[in-house]
Parts: sequence; C-alpha cells; structure tokens
Amino acid sequence: MVRELTQNRWNWSQKDQMWVFIECGDTGEIIYHYQVKPPKEFTEFTLKIKALNDKLIACKDPKENSKIFDEMMKISKRMQFMSKSS
Repeated sequence: MVRELTQNRWNWSQKDQMWVFIECGDTGEIIYHYQVKPPKEFTEFTLKIKALNDKLIACKDPKENSKIFDEMMKISKRMQFMSKSS
C-alpha cells in the first residue's frame, strides 16, 4: 500500500522516484515542486542521526543512552516536517 503524499512538507515519491513538495497556492490550486536530490535539511538530519547512532553504540551508560536516543527521536520527528525552504 502506497502512502499518500502530504501537503506543506517534503515527501519521497516512490512513483516518480523524486522528492516532491506539495503546497496549496493562493487561489487553492495545488503546486508540486520536484527535485532529484534530497532536501538539504534531510541530508543534515541524516548525518546528525548517524553521529548520534555511533555514540549510542559506543555508550555503556544507560542514562546517557536514553539521552542520545531521545535526541535521535527529536531529529526523526523534525525530519517528518521538513519545509520547502530546504
């Protein structure tokens, strides 16, 4: 089952094999913006999550692990709402 694309954030389109940002214009028309490269914000978030994951793997302290994991989850949630300014 294919997930519907969401307005006002970047989406990966399986069908088009591209990133798409869907916005509603002033008169109500739907405007699609496509790009092949991932949004800059996505790349930055991915690198942050990778660095945190490396720390998580190396960390032995459960409290520190929890802090690192929580930070990873915050970044992951922000990835879900990447704006067009990316």
